[in-house]
Amino acid sequence: MKFGDKKIYGSIDGVDVNLRKIISAINNEVSKMVLKQEMDYPLFSLRAIANYTGVLFDRLISHQNFPIDYIAILSRNLFECYLLTAYIIIDPSKGEEFISQKAYEELEINEGFLSIATANTSETVIKSIRDRMEYIKKIMKKHGLTPSKNWNVNYLAKQTNNELEYKAFFKLYSKYVHPSSWIMNSDKHEYDNPVFKNIFILQGQHYASCITKLISNYLDNKTIA
Repeated sequence: MKFGDKKIYGSIDGVDVNLRKIISAINNEVSKMVLKQEMDYPLFSLRAIANYTGVLFDRLISHQNFPIDYIAILSRNLFECYLLTAYIIIDPSKGEEFISQKAYEELEINEGFLSIATANTSETVIKSIRDRMEYIKKIMKKHGLTPSKNWNVNYLAKQTNNELEYKAFFKLYSKYVHPSSWIMNSDKHEYDNPVFKNIFILQGQHYASCITKLISNYLDNKTIA
């Protein structure tokens, strides 16, 4: 199926079926590695991306009657999952870095919680957050984890040769995933219309199909190797 100059590998149902097969296959591969007590960071990273892609795509196809800004966020996040997939497959060494980012992001989340604490916030809650932060820092130090800022969408798009698409479609996405003037000063029929919504749905379908194909090829090549 073609969408503009993009190829979609299957109908919505076909993409969903193929995606579920890949999710099952990659989860099985990871399970085997866990039993062998082996670590394959690219595989573990792609497993996480595939599973979350499945969540996003299920929401996309199950809630097509939801407001357009909800659909836009799903499509935008599927685009980012596609960039992450391509980036890690291009450079498998980034798999470990991607997994390591979890620790930094959890620290930032906990720092955010502490920053909005008030005099009425339970000391027990504050202590549990601080204890968790100290534990994370010890783990990071033990494993020599260093932060990386190269995981923003703009950088990923450049590294995966998707910069033109990023610039084009983020002009569209940005008007729907933020409280833009376009949303707030337009009548609902102007911004939430079937044509625009269908573009987001097709975009999401396209990226889900690309993720499926990339991971499928990666697993096939891994088996051959």
